[in-house]
Amino acid sequence: MGKELEQSMVRETTPGAQVMTSKNTRASSTVWENSSPTTVLTASSGGSSSSSSISSPVEHLFRSSESLRALEIGVPESSSTEKKLAWLRSQIIGDDVEFDSPFGKRRLTYADHTASGRSLLYIENFIINNVLPFYGNTHTSDSYVGHRTTKMLREAAEYIKKCLGGGQDDAIVFCGSGTTAAIKRLQEVMGIAVASTLRERVIKCLSNEERWVVFVGPYEHHSNLLSWRQSLAEVVEIGLDDNGLIDIEDLRRGLETYRHANRPILGSFSASSNVTGIYSDTRRISQLLHEHGGFACFDFAASGPYVKINMRSGEVDGYDAVFLSPHKFLGGPGSPGILLMSRALYQLGSSAPSTCGGGTVNYVNGFSEKDTLYLTDIEERECGGTPQIIQTIRASLTFWIKEHVSHPVIKEQEDTYIEKALHRLLPNKNIWVLGNTTAKRQAILSFLIHSTTNSSSAAMAQDCDGTDSKDVNDEVLYMWRETGKSRDKPLHGPFIAALLNDLFGIQARGGCACAGPYGHRLLHVDEPSSLAFRSAIEKGYCGVKPGWTRVSFPYYMSDEKFEFILTAIEFYGHLRPAISSTVSLQLENR
Repeated sequence: MGKELEQSMVRETTPGAQVMTSKNTRASSTVWENSSPTTVLTASSGGSSSSSSISSPVEHLFRSSESLRALEIGVPESSSTEKKLAWLRSQIIGDDVEFDSPFGKRRLTYADHTASGRSLLYIENFIINNVLPFYGNTHTSDSYVGHRTTKMLREAAEYIKKCLGGGQDDAIVFCGSGTTAAIKRLQEVMGIAVASTLRERVIKCLSNEERWVVFVGPYEHHSNLLSWRQSLAEVVEIGLDDNGLIDIEDLRRGLETYRHANRPILGSFSASSNVTGIYSDTRRISQLLHEHGGFACFDFAASGPYVKINMRSGEVDGYDAVFLSPHKFLGGPGSPGILLMSRALYQLGSSAPSTCGGGTVNYVNGFSEKDTLYLTDIEERECGGTPQIIQTIRASLTFWIKEHVSHPVIKEQEDTYIEKALHRLLPNKNIWVLGNTTAKRQAILSFLIHSTTNSSSAAMAQDCDGTDSKDVNDEVLYMWRETGKSRDKPLHGPFIAALLNDLFGIQARGGCACAGPYGHRLLHVDEPSSLAFRSAIEKGYCGVKPGWTRVSFPYYMSDEKFEFILTAIEFYGHLRPAISSTVSLQLENR
């Protein structure tokens, strides 16, 4: 930077234009410890340019995170919130693209932010200009690229850790591509992960006091449920209370049951539902778990991009582990999963790390495995092989974007959008918004649209792989029937998602959002009906799987897109008779 690393970025002020270029760059060894502000050239509509000295995000990889907070992106710190958000929107890759639908070209309107965020041109250009030219493998300081890359990686990890409120007693580990890998890594370092073929045999060898008890909540994504079920732990599932929230009293009773059992206890709960957006009272849950000698872990995959996370491990209402999926952040696609955990949870200190390989050892004896010297620092020994270098740096930049926007701004935007959406949609009796609509929630909306017809499900199944329609049970396919009333069975969630895509270009998501058990509760699926669904799906009728349509309204979405999406949903809420009378259920994947 400065004389050592010269860089400039050029962007056009036209919202649809995304042009950023870099000058030739050159480096010297002084870059290793020094960096300075770069110059951002803003091209005006008349073609002239003006420059203002602002800090580049590269500084946060070289300087302390305290100075990082003062960094600017493409607009001055004094700019209004709307100008900052408008600048971010101008950097979204693919924000103005079109695609061919069955009804002609449609402009892509992305509304699936809960599944994955959108890439930012600003971040990608930063990586192209400042990371890739000097990229080298870590685990060495003998070369310039090795030293620089190692330093950038370390600074990126430290910054993310600080953003999450982690301290010296916590360890951050980057793993896989999201929360799924982070949860699995925690199970591995706790010593309770095992191959499914060996699970039952190993459990028989454990004493009762050795076996962990893991409490999970009712909102869980499959990642935070199935892997615990397949571990060596005993899993206790906590239900919903009368308000559709985590039943705290049920958790209290469960913890009391094991209070004197002398067994290790852990709770792993979603910080918010990826279906309804309803927030969990994480501090209250943490305090309750700690009062009973347990560990408190939280899945922030859905809410991580939008809420302030302060781990505060060691405190009575702190977190002992958090799991994140930075690919869901703005600018985050291509980022790794994150596990930030209290070192007290690490059970492999006297044995080999969860993944052995390069970078995990001090010395490997050429004659005996028992003489291998593994590293003692958790963050180093749990980073076997080449680290996720580019991915981790990208993740740090997404956190920096989030910090730059600020949590109060994010909260205000999210609250405004979800309140407006509920105010608009709830009065429509043909739109069923799932979950407690008065609970505190983020801007996620899962819904079903009801039809007004009583057409036979068997007739709709005639064209499914030549299977006789008599094999399809009407009550199985449409268990939410309200026969004789104006509102009848809901239209298939993926079908509405397909209509939003084909007619309006809106990218929504249909299905159960990988939250099957929560879906059972939301849709009132009892056990006999659940088994009937399973039987139908085994026979190939995959289209009968219960589900809904989901959209989300992140803080950086424009008011115009927000209105467009709501209007499209309302369109189907008002025109459902025509839709249901002309469309047959497709039981195969679309």
